[in-house]
Amino acid sequence: MSDYRRINGCDICSSTKLIKVFGMRNFPLTGIYTSRGKRLKNFDNEFLICKKCNHGQLRNQISPKYLYQETYSHRTSKSPLAVSINHDFYNKFKKIIKNKRFNCIFEIGCNDLFLAKKIKRHAKKIVGTDPIFGEKLRTVDSKISVVGGFINDSKLIKIVDKITKKNKIDLVVSSHTFEHVDTIKNSLKKVIEIVDEECLFVVETPSLDSILRNGHFDQIFHQHQHYVSERSIIELCNQLGLQFIEFKYNYQIWGGNVMYVFKKTKKKISNKKYSKQLQKINIKNVKFKFDDFKKNCKKKISYLKKQHKNIVAFGAAQMMPVLAYHSKSDFDFVKGLYDDNPNRIGKYLPYIKPVIQKTNGKIIKNSFVIITANEMCRPIIKRLSEINPLRIITWYSDF
Repeated sequence: MSDYRRINGCDICSSTKLIKVFGMRNFPLTGIYTSRGKRLKNFDNEFLICKKCNHGQLRNQISPKYLYQETYSHRTSKSPLAVSINHDFYNKFKKIIKNKRFNCIFEIGCNDLFLAKKIKRHAKKIVGTDPIFGEKLRTVDSKISVVGGFINDSKLIKIVDKITKKNKIDLVVSSHTFEHVDTIKNSLKKVIEIVDEECLFVVETPSLDSILRNGHFDQIFHQHQHYVSERSIIELCNQLGLQFIEFKYNYQIWGGNVMYVFKKTKKKISNKKYSKQLQKINIKNVKFKFDDFKKNCKKKISYLKKQHKNIVAFGAAQMMPVLAYHSKSDFDFVKGLYDDNPNRIGKYLPYIKPVIQKTNGKIIKNSFVIITANEMCRPIIKRLSEINPLRIITWYSDF
């Protein structure tokens, strides 16, 4: 069985007019921390944008079972970024639902239940699903149950349907999961079939519009198979007969996360007024922007190597291998790669030569520091300011 499937049509609108923006030959996996000498398979890929609905996706959709094997270590409660994302999600969520209490909330991609435990006060019952639990049904407490597995699995959907017969699902939430699944539309279609007739959906993913606007192409990698744009979200609602309600952005995370709210309804709906307000993505300009990004990555490495003091890196981020790939550098020139996360110490990232070390204030204080966790620039600058290194260098000028 192949580790990936090659797609030929848009996941949202089924158009075959998919325009290649750039290729990624022998591209490394991210989100994986390994011991020395462990070899991981790299994959060829292409980033595509649908000419019709402007949905972004990868040509080669790698099997989730390969992507999220035991070496995939992301856990929400252990990641400062993920914690921040979920706190923001919850604050927006409260404003959306106001004081409403739900019969059953279904959380897609519940990970280690960080968000589920925050939202359980708003429902009689919570059902979560995530592959990190294996193929099992577990009762966590009097309110929370978890079904292990992937959301596109029909068997999982049947189990969820069975355990929610008495408390019908009237709210679906998902924070940063649908960019990881191999098909958004078909997965949502299965969920829609088992929820209440007036079920509300609150879903958050990275925004393609923000990635392109900022030129932060390091946010495109194997684990994120889909990149929703505002236009493709509206098209998704049209395809599934859902009533679109609103977009909500958080520009402080990833340069622009987008939360989109829609609902299942018996009423005849039209989302045309939203479609008319949205401009099409100029794919030709996107290609130019990517070329600039790649050139600037190489320039940044050249600039760092020319500094007359020792350079150390701070932040062994999941996406650091993506920066290394586009820079054509394994960061062997840095005198240390430091991180505050104790679970990463002594481990290696794919494509990166230095071992991850525990933060050493004495060495950092007497060095120039390049921040290699772009999505965490703000808290890292605050952290480094306490140590007071000779210089702090960022990859981008905006964060």
